[in-house]
Amino acid sequence: MEYCKYHPESDATYRCADCQVGQCDHCVDESAGSLRCFVCRRELENQGPGESVVPFWRRLDKCFSYPMAKQTLLLIIVASVVSALGASMDGLQSFILLFVVSAVTTKYGFLCLQQTAAGNMTAPDVSDAYSGGVRLIFHIIMIFLGIIFMILAMANALGQTAAIVFSVFWLCCLPAVFINYARFEAIGSAINPVEVVRLVLQLRGAYLLLLLFITIMIASVGTLSQLFDGEDVLSAALQSVVSYYYWIVIFHLMGYLLFQKQRVLGYVSHLESEGDVHNRSEKQHTLARIGVLAKEGMFTELSSEFKTALKKYPDDIGIYDRYVDYLCALHKTAELDKFWLAYLSCLEKCGRMSQVSGVLLRILNVAPDYLPVSAEVRFKLAGILLKQGKPALSVKLINRLHRDHPRFEQLSEAYFLMADALEELPEKQVQADKCRILANKLKVRPLAT
Repeated sequence: MEYCKYHPESDATYRCADCQVGQCDHCVDESAGSLRCFVCRRELENQGPGESVVPFWRRLDKCFSYPMAKQTLLLIIVASVVSALGASMDGLQSFILLFVVSAVTTKYGFLCLQQTAAGNMTAPDVSDAYSGGVRLIFHIIMIFLGIIFMILAMANALGQTAAIVFSVFWLCCLPAVFINYARFEAIGSAINPVEVVRLVLQLRGAYLLLLLFITIMIASVGTLSQLFDGEDVLSAALQSVVSYYYWIVIFHLMGYLLFQKQRVLGYVSHLESEGDVHNRSEKQHTLARIGVLAKEGMFTELSSEFKTALKKYPDDIGIYDRYVDYLCALHKTAELDKFWLAYLSCLEKCGRMSQVSGVLLRILNVAPDYLPVSAEVRFKLAGILLKQGKPALSVKLINRLHRDHPRFEQLSEAYFLMADALEELPEKQVQADKCRILANKLKVRPLAT
């Protein structure tokens, strides 16, 4: 099994033949219409989701909530009511109603199987079940007739015991028959014993678990029938609701088992409802590219990507945080001055001003003598840090400000702020008094030219 170069705990669902590396869904570039490598821009080889797919028995809650989509529930209710009415009638009307309902629900079940196997974990559009259902019913009838014919042939050739064993075999393999029909859409492939056995052996223990869950659901329907033993339409409708609900769950489970074992079965698909790379937003794509460029050490391209992203998403605190990390890691502290005010504004909008002191301490850790170039930034940071209980940092930012920026209009306020900060430091009262004297002089002195 190959793992993603940039996320070593994730399976490599794609591979770049040029770079000779595996990449997960998060680390590919879909912006050009096809999936490409962020580094070399070459098209990627699709390897499927691999062993990272959660087994169906660990997501039973999602499997049983699968039919809860509004239109699917409506189909279940309408089909149940029509079935109950049809069962209460006699003659041709009953046959027509039950046949139409069977055609629609059977077609919908197979759509659930096929779309789930393709990676779509949301129930399909009900309107897609209104065509092709009659043909499907006839195919299923042919499948059952084919199975019955083989059992009868077995009885004639090897006797009654062999026929009973063969009947049990087909009963246990019925989900595999439906799965093969959904895969190949051919009656022959569905009832070919060799193909059926091959599929069961490929699915192994997962198939046995699937069979167990199907048996439990069928048994619960039987129990419900005994509880609601009345012959009225309402009782019949309630039983039908449960039956159709389980019908859709069963086909979804069969489809998910195909999706789970796709690499064994020789095809690839990807989850569409749980992070499909084609459905990523432009910002998610940008963040993915930033992550790959950073891990590849492509710093020129990375710097350009960060600047573009900050212009495009000025209120995204996550991009700012990652840019600060990048600049600190490379000791590019001079670059910080170009976006300090925007960063502080973004932090304020997000209610995260408390992290300012941590950011400045991280910067000072790599550049102990760092001071923002802008007087406005130094003054604003000093005020924030004083409120956050960091008077020493506040003093560091204001100290010598009148010499570095003699024309700064808020010099007086800055030194009054510094005096307040000094008063909070031990044994700094004398310096605080001197600072206030300077602040008063700056208050009345005209700005330096």
